[in-house]
Amino acid sequence: MWWKRGRVKPAIQIDETFPGTYEVEELPELPGRGRFDVPVFYFTRATKTRPEHDGLWLKVRPRSGKSWVGVFGFGYAEPPAISRVLSTPDPDRVCIVSMGAYIVKPDQPDLWAEIPIMPGCDVRPVSEHQLLVFADLTRLAAYGRNGLVWRSLRVCWDELKILTLAGDWIEGVGYDPTSLDEMRFAVDLRTGCSLLPSPVSNDGKPLW
Repeated sequence: MWWKRGRVKPAIQIDETFPGTYEVEELPELPGRGRFDVPVFYFTRATKTRPEHDGLWLKVRPRSGKSWVGVFGFGYAEPPAISRVLSTPDPDRVCIVSMGAYIVKPDQPDLWAEIPIMPGCDVRPVSEHQLLVFADLTRLAAYGRNGLVWRSLRVCWDELKILTLAGDWIEGVGYDPTSLDEMRFAVDLRTGCSLLPSPVSNDGKPLW
């Protein structure tokens, strides 16, 4: 993947762990004449509280095919949600995290999917497993070359933080309302299954 740097320094983070067959450019401003010379695609529908222009504006240039502009709607309006562009294990697809997470085929922008994570608070490439691992406030999900690989059950109450990716597992912490300490979690990168027991209710039943 290539990132074209203009006179304005890009504000969005770029991760090029995996090779890609496209260029992506953040648009610093809209054209003065009010329209683009290339098609514009909107990812997610506009609503009364979220107009169609409220999102991350990017210009995408596939190696084969025509350039286009994408407006990637903000799925969540506040931190800890993030915005980021990442290459994916599939060189013909790009990941756009715009507080939600989108996987798009640059040469066919009508072919896209939304990762079931909201808000998108973190995303990590794992080259050894050919995965992108996404996190929201309580769950994880992994995307591979052929699509969504797994989505974990809840791993914490809130405020999920990834700490380490090592070998075949991912570890982190989250908010625990029953304790002054953070609760730990560990998930198998191959399956998305928790490697630690779930918290239990007063009658001893797992809470998730």
